[in-house]
Amino acid sequence: MKKKYSLLISFACVLVLIGLDQLTKWLCNTNETLLSGDKIIVIKNIISFRLAYNKGAAWSILEGQKFLLVTISLLASAVITFMIVKLVDLKNNLLLSIALILIDAGSIGNLIDRAFYKEGVIDFLHLEFMDFPTFNVADSCLTVGAIVLMVYVLFFYKEPDKKTPLNNQ
Repeated sequence: MKKKYSLLISFACVLVLIGLDQLTKWLCNTNETLLSGDKIIVIKNIISFRLAYNKGAAWSILEGQKFLLVTISLLASAVITFMIVKLVDLKNNLLLSIALILIDAGSIGNLIDRAFYKEGVIDFLHLEFMDFPTFNVADSCLTVGAIVLMVYVLFFYKEPDKKTPLNNQ
């Protein structure tokens, strides 16, 4: 597969995931039941929708530091987008490509909230069976992307051959 097609498919996937993230946040942020503070049970004792706003990063760290968080998110998104341009190869390096696509989409999805919503990042997915912070589609992309990246690095990444003065003839 040519590089330009890999990039086209990769950025299309990023845009679809950002769109899904923003659509689900908008649907929950305009739902009267959720806005009133109630929750919507999706699967009893497993998952529900519960509207929450996070003005910080994961687990509300750096809460209230909007400029810093927007700046870090913007830089991270730029670096990951650059990495996609340089490293994505859907034919020969699918795992790394998937990891970068997911991480980029998640980073940009939450960046949009931080930059444009005074309430902060919109969270709505709540696990009923454990004590865990409410999260969103972008958070899920970031988490799955990080796990895929760890699997890639631990089990599939191969260090490129280094040329030494003795074998570089």
